[in-house]
Amino acid sequence: MKKYIIALITSAATFPSQSAIELSENFSISGFGSTSWTKSDNSTPLLVNRNIADENCLDCDTTLGVQFDYYLDVFKASLQVVKRPQDHWSEPQIEWAYAGYAFDVINTEVRAGRLRLPVFLASEYYYVGHAYTTARPPEEVYNSILGVTAYNGISAIWNYDIADEIQLSVTPFAGFNDTNEVEFDSYLSLEFETKSMWGANIQLSGEYYRWNLSYLDSKFDMTTIFQGFRLPSVEESTRLYSLGAEYDIAGFKLTAEGQTNDLSSAWYGSLAYRIDEITPYAVYGQQFNGDRDKTGASYTLGVRYDLFYNVSLNGEWQNFDAYGGERGAFVSIPNPSNTDANLYTVLINFVF
Repeated sequence: MKKYIIALITSAATFPSQSAIELSENFSISGFGSTSWTKSDNSTPLLVNRNIADENCLDCDTTLGVQFDYYLDVFKASLQVVKRPQDHWSEPQIEWAYAGYAFDVINTEVRAGRLRLPVFLASEYYYVGHAYTTARPPEEVYNSILGVTAYNGISAIWNYDIADEIQLSVTPFAGFNDTNEVEFDSYLSLEFETKSMWGANIQLSGEYYRWNLSYLDSKFDMTTIFQGFRLPSVEESTRLYSLGAEYDIAGFKLTAEGQTNDLSSAWYGSLAYRIDEITPYAVYGQQFNGDRDKTGASYTLGVRYDLFYNVSLNGEWQNFDAYGGERGAFVSIPNPSNTDANLYTVLINFVF
């Protein structure tokens, strides 16, 4: 997994790969983290699981992760523990903990345990901020499933070399018996208890590009918790389709990605240009409800600066708008007279 993550990070961020700390011939440790200063000009909090409002915030993006990897021939085991932006320091989460076995004859690896949900382009390295060009993955797509990033279950990864520099990777997966909670504010939170989940991810990778196609089908019970009172659970199901692509061409990085599910759809497009250690970028995204009416949109302008091969700094401005009485990128429905917000961020990332 470590080698795969480094390959993805190198492709996504175009910086030299770093080495894990080798504790023995078969055991290594690596890690990552992010922290920021950020502030909005709107009192209604922005971004699920970050809740950024019109006050200086020094911990809204704070993330710290440690990963342990063990390899022995065709067997591997990996554990990743992450203090996510929404977690207290005393309550980090196990993002993945799995055992894997590689069948070299058929170029397939089977994994079982707690696994990363393989839905979007950046899913595999979701909390590794140094792997992004932007300060955060675009809100429109990556918060479409309310920040749920992992599941309990099994997957199989089949790799096939179509040509010397073109690889196809197919990952069917299935999950079960998992609980995730999303806290919107001090009054409202949602609890999702997954009953069953299955889907597939397909990636086509070349020297300068990567395509990602995913399907997810999930059945779950949703419980609303309002001011400490648990309302009766409601049985729900959802089907999600996502498609994304990124190209690196002569210093330019072009990325586009979209998703659609039973309740909403969203997309974004971004353009970045790398000039040595400096990478200016621009992003535009939109959100729509189940009736395909626009509910939100955002513009992003920013600059990334690579201080070292494993440390980067982002300065970023974002403008968010909500439409049609919907919340858009706001955590709750904003005041009708104040449905736009400017968000300012200075963020630092590191990996080891």
